[in-house]
Amino acid sequence: MGDGGYKPYDNRNMEKPLSNCEAFMTLLKCVIGTGILSMPLAFKYSGTVGGVVMTILCTALVIYGMQLLIKCMVESSRRNKVGYMNFPDTMVFSFSVGPKCCRYISEGVGCLVDIILCIAHYGYNVVYHVFVAIHFKELSDIYITSSDLRVVCAIVGLLCLPLFLVRQLKYLVPFSIIANVLIYLSLCAICYYMIKGLPSLGEKRMLPLNALDVPIFVGIVMFATSSVGVMLAVEAKMAKPALYLGWHGILSLCALFVCITNIIFGFLGYWRYGDNIAASVTINLPAQDMSTCGVEICLLYHDSYGRLRWKLFKNILMIIFGTFVLCYGSYGAIRDMIQDYSCK
Repeated sequence: MGDGGYKPYDNRNMEKPLSNCEAFMTLLKCVIGTGILSMPLAFKYSGTVGGVVMTILCTALVIYGMQLLIKCMVESSRRNKVGYMNFPDTMVFSFSVGPKCCRYISEGVGCLVDIILCIAHYGYNVVYHVFVAIHFKELSDIYITSSDLRVVCAIVGLLCLPLFLVRQLKYLVPFSIIANVLIYLSLCAICYYMIKGLPSLGEKRMLPLNALDVPIFVGIVMFATSSVGVMLAVEAKMAKPALYLGWHGILSLCALFVCITNIIFGFLGYWRYGDNIAASVTINLPAQDMSTCGVEICLLYHDSYGRLRWKLFKNILMIIFGTFVLCYGSYGAIRDMIQDYSCK
């Protein structure tokens, strides 16, 4: 990707830009969620040493992919001489200037990105919504009265509506800070229970039992780490978006913080509960107590893929790896659902 005189960062117009600190707090809140409660389960599939190493590798892969995507979006903006191009528009443009086989489907891939983002975020929201409702119901059953989960889901949804109506990330920063404090206080409380009565660490596996456990681990870590739409939205709303990328950028610092949190939480959870760990570690607690690469390939089509085309082969390998994880993870989820509901 070549350099030009036009600088997209200097031509962005934002109503309510985020400072670096505000961007970090917003990004941290959006990445740390219910996925971290499944990290002990991920360590069950990877072992202690394997879990630490692969969590670092998976997080690095996610952040590398995001940085690559954002650089492609900035490059597309530079070529079109606009301040900002979103993900779907970048896909359309990059495919339109890529090889002939890609130009015919350029409009289609833009729609495909919109559909994938909508489905992904709808799925994330459903997971969080149900998760919150289930735990409110558990508290209600213990301390108040028995309640219907569907009614609790409806109440949680109504309570969330005011927050959904806020359009500017700037206005959500105070809520993000409060949420981050509450999340880490909750994680500390869970860790308190996990470190009580820890068994011998030598009893736990250090590495995965077989190769088929690795994709399951990767899928859990990806769910706990990645949030494409939010990562792009935060960068788009920053007052100094150039500071979002790089080794010491906001994205990398947040990823480092999240990676350390995931490792500590996953390691302690597996150490405490071993192979008896549930899908969410809260279940084990005592109840009475509580496409990116395709974009770069096309954008580089008229320039260079690097010495011996290493960038091309690197992106193809990432696409193959991501497709394998997607297909195997989907297969595993469908298989588990069939097994669970076929018995009823």
